[in-house]
Amino acid sequence: MENAHWIASISLLAVGAVAAIGAGVAAAVRQRDSSETPTLQMLKKLYQDKVDFSKRELDPYKSKAKDVVTTLLKLIQKHVRQGDPKIDEEPIGTGSAFEGVKVKPEVEFDFMVPIQIIFQQIIVSDDDHNVPGCFGLIQIEKSEWIQFQCATVWGRDTADFKEKFCIRFRSHGYVLSAKKIQQWFQSMCARTLLELARYFPGFNFRFRTSGPARTLVFDWLGKEVNIDLVPAVQYEDAYLVAKMTSHLGEAAWRFSFSTHEKAFFQSLSPNYCYFKCLKILKYLRENDKKMCPTSHLSSSCPSYYLKTAFVHQAGQSDQDIWKNEDLEDRVKNLLRYLAECMGRKHLQHIYKNKTNLLKDVSSTTLEQIRFRLLYIHKNFESVLQYHLQY
Repeated sequence: MENAHWIASISLLAVGAVAAIGAGVAAAVRQRDSSETPTLQMLKKLYQDKVDFSKRELDPYKSKAKDVVTTLLKLIQKHVRQGDPKIDEEPIGTGSAFEGVKVKPEVEFDFMVPIQIIFQQIIVSDDDHNVPGCFGLIQIEKSEWIQFQCATVWGRDTADFKEKFCIRFRSHGYVLSAKKIQQWFQSMCARTLLELARYFPGFNFRFRTSGPARTLVFDWLGKEVNIDLVPAVQYEDAYLVAKMTSHLGEAAWRFSFSTHEKAFFQSLSPNYCYFKCLKILKYLRENDKKMCPTSHLSSSCPSYYLKTAFVHQAGQSDQDIWKNEDLEDRVKNLLRYLAECMGRKHLQHIYKNKTNLLKDVSSTTLEQIRFRLLYIHKNFESVLQYHLQY
């Protein structure tokens, strides 16, 4: 409680420090449209000045990113050996830049790179309660089945394939290793670096390892462009991506429903405030550390929590309450809904109904996130004034 009071005191001081300046900002904004509330006018100004990465601004970078990645994947093909998984030449754009909810200032793009793997079964939590809800094991099966697969598909001996791409995991036999696939894919990327530069004269390409992804970095039109590439295996209408973020380590692959999420955002009308609402909330989350350096909202609340809460709210409400003049209400309702989820310690996964995204998050962390969400909700106008100034 002492820590919470201390944080509250710091935040109140921050707001107080800009109150006089903020009043001037509010007064200036009020003059723009007397039919709008001062808070709505500030929201629109914040969105236009600091939040929105417009389609006109982003599309050239998006087009160049896809061109670079497609070229990279074509170049990789010559380095793939007999017995290696097949890498698709057509990447799948995912994440905020392809959903229409990208926030300034970073120019970042995410691509899944499908790889072709013959597997016998995907083991999920219904099959083994030790497997987390958002993950799956890609079971290649037992030795005799691997031997048949290698002889007929990869043309390699069993021992070589197991050593290169699999690990033996508990009672499930041999499963595809996310770590080994990552390392193999990253080595394929590294071999293309010099050749890739010949296709794009003047580009200074370099690779950076960023968590589970292989990040391709280059400078273009005055900005650093970051492209995350992650191997993915298709399973039914979803993908399993090589992201080792569970307690099972390299044995578990994380489910991705990115294509479904992209389709959902494409179904929303751009003439309503859906996109503005989520982008403003993302901005407030990312920049809350400016007001409160110890903010758990910035450090411990992933953007995916915000997206999940937004999808629940947007999918369960009538379009009529998402008119542009309702922006203030929608942002504040989303703040309150997220705070309620933190208080209940439950945020249901969008596509896996039995999965609670907050299950393994500590109560202390959830309470600190909740505290910041409620603070922003309660001091909404002052918070906007602060961000308009800094």
